[in-house]
Amino acid sequence: MEKTEHRGRIRRCLRWLFTRPEREPEPTARFLRALNWFFTSTMCAAIFGVIAVTVILAVVHSRNQPPGIGTVTNLMKEEVTAAETRNTALVDRIYTQDAVVTDAACQTAGASQTWQGYDRIDARYRNPGKFLWLQHVFAQVTWDPNDSNASTAYVTADTVGVLLPATSHGKSQSIVGHELWVFLRVDGQWRISSFTYNLCLPAYPGG
Repeated sequence: MEKTEHRGRIRRCLRWLFTRPEREPEPTARFLRALNWFFTSTMCAAIFGVIAVTVILAVVHSRNQPPGIGTVTNLMKEEVTAAETRNTALVDRIYTQDAVVTDAACQTAGASQTWQGYDRIDARYRNPGKFLWLQHVFAQVTWDPNDSNASTAYVTADTVGVLLPATSHGKSQSIVGHELWVFLRVDGQWRISSFTYNLCLPAYPGG
């Protein structure tokens, strides 16, 4: 029993003599570790800050942007549908009450025509001619003001299509011309205020 206890004391003594004691980190190591933590934290904060600012600016920018061009081109497509199908109910929905439609007839002197107001515009769409196909293309829009508060849109575009002959002996007629549109936002809804077609020279928005 005494021998066992004696051997245990010897082992503890040897362990104390030859085991390397744990040391506190040296001052230089502690400083470098703290410096690394500081810069890592600062960089992370900076990165997250940049991301947050970018997201905020994107949201603010999107909210200040004017409506997409589809806001007006969809109305232009509905105008085509109204012309092809003679849908006067659609006409009343896409035009303002005092809207003006003008055939500039630039290539035929004295042939210009103007229809103003629901009744006259409705009458025009009851007999617009028969189209094989019709499109308003190359639309370019200018908003006023040029932000989310836009209340007016000026659009230039081109007419392309084919008008079917009025009689069986006639020939189809290609339709090509420049257009100028004015759209207004009325009670939160966009409507056609003015539509001029058969312009020979390119029109200029707002001019």
